[in-house]
Amino acid sequence: MKKTLKRLIAASLALVMMGAALAGCAGGQTPGGNNSSGGNPSSNAGGSSTEQKTYYYVAAGLGQSYSYDMILGLKYAADKYNCKIVPMGADDWNSQTANAALEQAVAMKPDGIITAAWDAGMNPGIEKAMAAGIPTVLVEAHSGNEGNLYIGLDNVDAGRETAQELIKFAGNSGKLLVMGNWGSTNIDEKFIGLKEVLADTGWEIVGDMDGECAAEPSLQAAKDLLTNHPEATAFVGLDSACGAAIGTAMEELSMEPGSITVICADREDAMLDYIRKGYVQASLTNRTAAMCYMAVGFLESVTNHGFLDVPITSDNAGSDVSPFPLHMFTGNVVINKDNVDNFDHSKMDSYDTPLYG
Repeated sequence: MKKTLKRLIAASLALVMMGAALAGCAGGQTPGGNNSSGGNPSSNAGGSSTEQKTYYYVAAGLGQSYSYDMILGLKYAADKYNCKIVPMGADDWNSQTANAALEQAVAMKPDGIITAAWDAGMNPGIEKAMAAGIPTVLVEAHSGNEGNLYIGLDNVDAGRETAQELIKFAGNSGKLLVMGNWGSTNIDEKFIGLKEVLADTGWEIVGDMDGECAAEPSLQAAKDLLTNHPEATAFVGLDSACGAAIGTAMEELSMEPGSITVICADREDAMLDYIRKGYVQASLTNRTAAMCYMAVGFLESVTNHGFLDVPITSDNAGSDVSPFPLHMFTGNVVINKDNVDNFDHSKMDSYDTPLYG
């Protein structure tokens, strides 16, 4: 009940924010932010505005399939809100390259920044954006600094949900293998939540490895774990590369679909095929495109529609009161054999637009 209420509150906030961004609300701006160590985010001084804004999306992993749905949501938002979104960062997972790009973006003084921080390497750039008064929203992952707002999974809770899905398919006891991209904050937190739930069951984690969230290392890690632990009855993959890697490893090792229970994460197309084939029983994925759409919606509300002056007090900034929620948790959805085809990217619009890029 508590988890459901939390999601209902988050959903209600999202609806309020989207309505404000689309309809507008009058009033001048006296900005305030969530992070007391940062500056106040700036916005239009005269209330509702129709001026087209430019936002930067700065992150690592831009060239990875993991980022496809994040970019899809940003393209959709750019089209719906008629705003410009400029991507910057690293095609690989190098947070130092991405942080350097973030600091460059701050110097360009955009109307707002959306970023993701899979490790603390992004924090210096986030701090500079906040100090410069640029509205800053983090999505997907943060490393202690949430900017003005974090929108994404409660990743510890996502790990708990993963454990519950495992128990749903495989019962309350067994021998478990786990694979993930260790050192990435969201994956480490999922592992914490997974272990928290399983501690009260008969499940034993007999092996875990780092697959680096990349196809070849993940495949090798999956094969090594399966080969070294023939007693395993289930396998959990916590990052986006795991599902396809586990399915491929099972095929190459001549394991039958369903011979072990496999629960994984995210929605890469190769993994979807293994749900269809029966190797993967379920995958838990964020509402990724909606997460990025809401991030743009908040920036539009701040810069065009007077959100920072919503009447919480007579002087929000002077009272050190920010209208931003502390964070917004999006929650997982579960992909299984019944709905897998609806997650196929080939059946979805790519939403290409000149407003993104």
